[in-house]
Amino acid sequence: MGDITAGNVPPIDPEVLELQKKLYKEQLVRQATLKRGSKFYPINIEPFALERDRLALPFTDQDRAARKQWQKDQALSDREPVDVPEWTRVNIFRRVYRKPFDAITNLVKPFLGPEYSGYFRWIVPKVVVGLSLTWLVWYNVKYSPSTWEDGRRGIRVQRAYKPSIYPGQPGFPNSPLLTREFGMEDFDKRTVFRGEKLVTSGP
Repeated sequence: MGDITAGNVPPIDPEVLELQKKLYKEQLVRQATLKRGSKFYPINIEPFALERDRLALPFTDQDRAARKQWQKDQALSDREPVDVPEWTRVNIFRRVYRKPFDAITNLVKPFLGPEYSGYFRWIVPKVVVGLSLTWLVWYNVKYSPSTWEDGRRGIRVQRAYKPSIYPGQPGFPNSPLLTREFGMEDFDKRTVFRGEKLVTSGP
């Protein structure tokens, strides 16, 4: 066989090239999953974590004692997990709006216990915020709708399109569906710009 130089490199089979790309992509995905955003692989301090290592590799009495101690250390005591108030993962803005709910949770924690107080802390803020937003929208829709004077204040719910009545249909052309209130935004209830000589699009 002759030496392979740059001039006579055999062509690569396209199927082999696609297979190499697929394997390389799978390897990158596997590495990204293991590293979890870091440049390095996670460090596992568990001795002989895999059963095949304990069976295939030399597993001495010292290794067996180290693994037994590791398993005992995984059992939490009555005081664990330890809650350190000074250590928090939330920023200053989240701490501000979390403060009232934390205070309420601390009040009910002696009665509910640590487990159910955690559920209470998770559910109550969502219920309170959801109800507050619902009531706010409902108040603006029912009691403070937008008018022709202040169109951007309040919320008005009305039909997007004016209903259509054609000749031959009942009530044409004086059907109650063709109300003049469509799109008026209470313009007909105004107390100004009224007069016999004032020409407007409303009554």
